[in-house]
Amino acid sequence: MPRTPSTCQRWSAREVRVLHELPRVLVVDDNAGAADALATYLSYEGVEARSANGCAQALQCVKDWVPDVVVLDIMMPERDGYETAIALRSYLPTQSLGIVAFTSLDEEHVRETARSRHNFDGYCQKGTAPTALLALLRNLWHG
Repeated sequence: MPRTPSTCQRWSAREVRVLHELPRVLVVDDNAGAADALATYLSYEGVEARSANGCAQALQCVKDWVPDVVVLDIMMPERDGYETAIALRSYLPTQSLGIVAFTSLDEEHVRETARSRHNFDGYCQKGTAPTALLALLRNLWHG
């Protein structure tokens, strides 16, 4: 029996406080073109967005620019999305940072595999319309 594809879901009740004039979103994906394209789309939708290609670049980026939400790929070389989420939560002092798993992996697989579920505030499957991801992000910072 075919499964209904997952779309975008909020997983936590974390309150993401937008600390800047525009919401800031960091897109982390080892596919540079995909990360840049999503960041560009978000910038057209009133979001200050940047992209990083993996954990090391993400940690370098947040030294000078603290995002409100991170859109995070899971399947990345070196440090995967689970490890990257832990690293970002450890590095950034804010408790209000939102992290959304953005992956081709099935939602249940991500839930089961996440070493610590509280590291993710939501899930969006790649291939879903970017408007659905944007709606999830807005839900995170508007509660």
